Amino acid sequence: MPETNWDFNETGVFDWIERELKPEPCTSEEFVYNEMESQSGYSLPVIYQPFDAGNKWHWSDRGMLFDFLYSTDGEGKKLLDFGPGDGWPSLIVAPFAREVIGVDSSEKRVKVCTENARRLGIRNASFVSYKSGSSLPFEDNTFDGIMAASSIEQTPDPRKTLKELFRVLKPGGRIRIFYEALSDYKGGYERDIWIVGMGNRTCKLVLFNRDPDNEYALQYGLTIAMPGRELTERLSDGGEVSFEKVSVSFLEEIKGIITRAQVLKTIHPSAKTWISWLKETGFKEILPAYSGGMAAVKLFDLYTDDNRPSDLDSTDEAIKKVVRIVTGLEAPVSLDPMITAVK
Repeated sequence: MPETNWDFNETGVFDWIERELKPEPCTSEEFVYNEMESQSGYSLPVIYQPFDAGNKWHWSDRGMLFDFLYSTDGEGKKLLDFGPGDGWPSLIVAPFAREVIGVDSSEKRVKVCTENARRLGIRNASFVSYKSGSSLPFEDNTFDGIMAASSIEQTPDPRKTLKELFRVLKPGGRIRIFYEALSDYKGGYERDIWIVGMGNRTCKLVLFNRDPDNEYALQYGLTIAMPGRELTERLSDGGEVSFEKVSVSFLEEIKGIITRAQVLKTIHPSAKTWISWLKETGFKEILPAYSGGMAAVKLFDLYTDDNRPSDLDSTDEAIKKVVRIVTGLEAPVSLDPMITAVK
């Protein structure tokens, strides 16, 4: 059982959950990903929604497409998408690659990705499952490039996962890593809340207890026999759910309808730690670099509504030139930027 008696646990909520509910340790897919019909909330451009050239977020998404494509040198190549979620970025990168294979420890995510590929008519992308923490189901030196978007840190042992990704990458191949460091949560954001709907009468209350200094977090998941809308209303503060509304007295009040309690520990390395691990694993070149998504957003802001590209093709033409440049520019490690590494 993960240790949870941290100094910043001022409310006693986490201690109460450990003591009264005895949460079962689990993996990321057991915690939430096997239960989600859409990991993105059906928000992904192209995959779920028509591309909108007037939407800044859609520009960011295309910027990330070309970020992963160029950083892995993946045009016309065989790529691995480690942890594809709803098929991102594999399904938007696939039209530019020879083949993309997504691998995920959640069979639900594999099913969703496969269905999305079929619906979109994408034939050069396929998806397979593996047991979390085990060896990947591929031979050594299989892939020209690897895309990992907020996924390595969801595995039980990210350092071991890096070694597996190194094994299946060809010599000279590149991996591009997007990750969630915890530096942004310092100063009052260590504790957080998320409510996940699970049908009309059940929801999951997820409580985050982050330790940025030690680069890990605990997530407590409480499955509650209550509609998500009702729980959201009870925990709202000014229209938004608030961690401060989750008190020991509130948990005692709903204890009888808490049907399951889980706890998930995830490791969230900073850029400094990632670089150290990548060197230790054997990667010969490591570049912390600026994000193509960020560059696309800044480019969007340079246009007005009158002169901004109005369709997907012209937007891509504008974005990809900028992304090709910025993804090769070294970014300060203190920013916890995306990282490219070469085997």
